[in-house]
Amino acid sequence: MSNGPLDGIKVVDVSGAVAGPWASSQLAEQGADVIMIEKVGVADVMRLTGPVVGDQSGSWVSIHRNKRSIDLDIRSEAGKAILLQLVDDADVFVQNFRPGVAERLGIGYDDLSARNSELIYLSVSGFGQDGPYSEQPVYDPIIQALSGMAEAQNGDYVKAVVVDKTTAMVGAQAILSALVARGRGAGGQHVTVNLMDTMMWWMWMECYWNESVPDVEPTPTYSDWYSPYSTSDGQIAANWTNFKQYKSACEALGRPELADDPRFATRDARIKNGQAQRDEFGAILKNFTRDEAIRVLTEHDVPCAPVLARSEVFDDPQVQHNRSVVEQEHPVAGRTRTIRPPARYSKTPTSLHRQAPQKSEHTSEVLAELGFDAGAITELRDGGIIG
Repeated sequence: MSNGPLDGIKVVDVSGAVAGPWASSQLAEQGADVIMIEKVGVADVMRLTGPVVGDQSGSWVSIHRNKRSIDLDIRSEAGKAILLQLVDDADVFVQNFRPGVAERLGIGYDDLSARNSELIYLSVSGFGQDGPYSEQPVYDPIIQALSGMAEAQNGDYVKAVVVDKTTAMVGAQAILSALVARGRGAGGQHVTVNLMDTMMWWMWMECYWNESVPDVEPTPTYSDWYSPYSTSDGQIAANWTNFKQYKSACEALGRPELADDPRFATRDARIKNGQAQRDEFGAILKNFTRDEAIRVLTEHDVPCAPVLARSEVFDDPQVQHNRSVVEQEHPVAGRTRTIRPPARYSKTPTSLHRQAPQKSEHTSEVLAELGFDAGAITELRDGGIIG
């Protein structure tokens, strides 16, 4: 049984934190053999992010499942030589060093493509490979601030690593399209993605719709009114994009006359008068309990849902029906829960066949595949080249 559509693809990943590793995670979940390289004796930051058990954290058990881990000092000549051996028959290489570092280490695109012309090489950076900010350190909130995302959230951050994870998704998609191009004869190539460009691209459709047509009168954006509604005992999400749904909501909530209000009669009017509409329905919904509001809106076929606490999501009937959450027993972390990969394939099904690795768990295994015998592996370990 196939482990996914990327079964047989080999990925070498020297990146750290989120934007690089989560890109290779998506490849691993689709069946690729991902070999992640960590520094000898130094834990990746995600091993320490969230509740920690041994060398596993609440973040780590999800972001690195289906991968193999080796500890390798790639700054040493012996360590770099091992890395180059790994790359010689690899399909994909991922790195997220600051621009220029990979080149100084002798593992830039030109260095590796000279050995493996079919290699797809992904470079992930904060701002790009050059430019006034390219050398600056950067984290997710910095890009949220610079891209306009924080302003679009009314002066706050999205409470998630939305920039890093979106960049990882773009990186994974770019790798896949480069693999398709390679299959059509293009050969290997260097693919670059950066957090700043990615976040602006991600926001552009609706956050920047006024800037997209700068000579037209501006329309309020979702930032002005896009939030859940409060009921007497909780919150709900309720949205209507066409007049039929809007009219049904008015009827469901006992205010059918609002359907004739010219401020809300068309989709354009409802967007332009979004805050007024929100005020009207906010006042109505405060007289309903959460469950009552969901019941009457659902009966009138209005898109709606309760705002669930994270602890409630596991009991949601659709989540249970989809078997979205996978529970396993990890040898270090104990009972873990991770999310099932969202894409499901009819002919090349994926599987979660390998749990998040312990530090250096597969070093000896991978080196043995490269032809190193037990004595050579011991010598490398004693010399601090491997963990």
